[in-house]
This record gives sequence, structure tokens and C-alpha cells, in this order.
Amino acid sequence: MICRRKFLTAVVATWGSAVAGCHVTARSDRVLRIFNWSDYIAPHLVERFAKLHDCHIVYDSYASDAELETRLATGGGGYDLVFPSDRALVPLLAKELLQPLDKSLLPAARHLDPQFLGVPADPGNRYSLPYFWGTLAIGVRVDRVEPRPDSFAVLFDSRYRGRITVLDDLEATIGAALLHLGYSLNSVDPQHLAEAAQLLRAQRPLLQAYTSDSYKERLIAGEAWVALGWSGDLLQASQEEERIDVVVPRGGTMLWVDSMAIPRAARRPDLAHAFIDFLLDPQIACDNALAVQYATPNAAARRLLPPEVQADPRVYPPQEVLSRSQWLAYRGPQIVRLEAVWRQVRA
Repeated sequence: MICRRKFLTAVVATWGSAVAGCHVTARSDRVLRIFNWSDYIAPHLVERFAKLHDCHIVYDSYASDAELETRLATGGGGYDLVFPSDRALVPLLAKELLQPLDKSLLPAARHLDPQFLGVPADPGNRYSLPYFWGTLAIGVRVDRVEPRPDSFAVLFDSRYRGRITVLDDLEATIGAALLHLGYSLNSVDPQHLAEAAQLLRAQRPLLQAYTSDSYKERLIAGEAWVALGWSGDLLQASQEEERIDVVVPRGGTMLWVDSMAIPRAARRPDLAHAFIDFLLDPQIACDNALAVQYATPNAAARRLLPPEVQADPRVYPPQEVLSRSQWLAYRGPQIVRLEAVWRQVRA
């Protein structure tokens, strides 16, 4: 199983080849090049689009925001469509690596829920539209962790020494510590960060690993009992192993949104716009959400989901939790303060 932030070259290469060859009769000039996170779309939808639009699709995957930015900045891949995280949008826009969207080609955008529009990086959605959203959450083995936790406190519980994993992601892990301490997820206050550093240093002996790649597999195998991770990945793990549950802290957590955007150097922006509009079709968006286990920002699609999915607070947290949660802010030059904390913690 591949997580939201994991790259398995062999699997991606095999799947990508299958998708790319799914419509060999397409005209040679109708090639759509897509760059996305691994395991982040239902494969049959890619194949369906290729047939509907008589095109050939090259589908590659990346493992990090930095990899996406580097590839676009150097012109590698010649991609027509990308799926940046909210925190990746700021540098991509600052470097003018994305082109404005032609909203006249995106009539299905009317189905998007307004609460997921206007992310801080692109407040007018001039360059991006939301694809999936989710939370920073905690996976727990209910056969090992009792009672069921409801906050980030379980990440610092000495009863689970050697059975805890946290993300190898400075903003997510420091953010969880700040929230646990009662501070803003986005605080850069030196005192707040000093307290977070102290808390995370004290946590180190309790940890099995810092990992953004293997936490699902560790939970499924029973090696880890508590894991800080991304909501959709953890929900995928819970489907495979019924003794895994997903906790969205009731005191609030990090909210994130991944978007669809077209690189400035795209060769086929027409096909890219068509693919975005295809993904925004309510039934398509519903099928995609069920496949990847992340929350859809498409209001019409959400209404098509099975009632039990719509009502699942692990996927769609209640409004009172959302009201206490925060979008990750762009720190700009102040990110160096978090980097200093991270060096202390990981030394």
C-alpha cells in the first residue's frame, strides 16, 4: 500500500506504463502529461479520460513538494497538470511556474464547496482549484491503546514507548506539538517554539521512528501502535486492518488541501483544463474520493457518497472540530525558526 507522501518506483512505473498505453490509437499530438502524488487517483478514471478525449496519457509521480518544485523549475517532464499541496503553492507562484486557469473551460467548478476555495496561497483561486483535503490525524491500534484517545497527548504517552511514530515532516510534527501545548499551529513565537522543542526532545526516547513513508505498514503489522499521519493514509490502513482506528483531535488539528494546477510551460493546457473539469464532475469526484479515501471538496460529490462515509467524522470532521482547526500558513523567512527546532530535535 502506498501512502500519500511515499514513492515506490516499481509500482508507479508499472501503473504509469499501463495508463500511458491505455489508448494506443490516440493521435500522437494529443499527449497529456500528469505529475501527481503516488496512489492519489483512481486508475480507471485516468483510463476513462484517455478514451473519452482520444489522448495518450503520461502519468508520473513525485514524493515531495521539493521534487515537484524542482521538476517544474528545471522544465523536466514537460508536465501539463500538477497537484501541489497548499504549502507548495506559494513558492510555485512566487517563481511564476503556474499559469492562470481559464474558468470558462471549467464549468464543473461550480460544484466546489466555498469553504475550500480561497486558500491563503491563492485567495482568488486564479491558479488552482481544490482536489482533496484532509487533516493531520493519529492512527491507533485499538487492541493496544486504551481508552481511545481524542487528542495529540497520546503521542507523548510513555506507556507506548517504542511503539510511536511521527511524521518526518518538521511543519506537521512541530505543529502537532504546538497544538498539544495549546498554541497556534502556525506560531513562530520563540517561547512557543522553545517549549515545542523541549516537548519533542522529551518524546524522542518514546519513538520507534520518524517516518512519512512506512507508518501505515507499521500500524498494519502491529509494530507501531500510535502513528501521526495524514487522514487518508490512516483510513486506508484501517480498511486493511480492522484493529486500526483514526483519531482527529477534537481540540483541532492541521487542515490541508491539495490542488489542481497547470504549469506555465504546459504544452497541452487544453487537455489539462479538460482533465480538471472531468475530475470536478460530481460522480467522477465521488468515485475518486471512495478510491483514495480522502475528503472531497466537491459539495455535489459529497452528497453522492454512501451515508456512512458522509457521516464518518474521521473523514469529514464535525464543524466544531473544523472551527478549532487551522490551515498551515506560509512562514516565509521565519521558517528558519522551525528548521532550528527540527535540528535540535533530530540531532
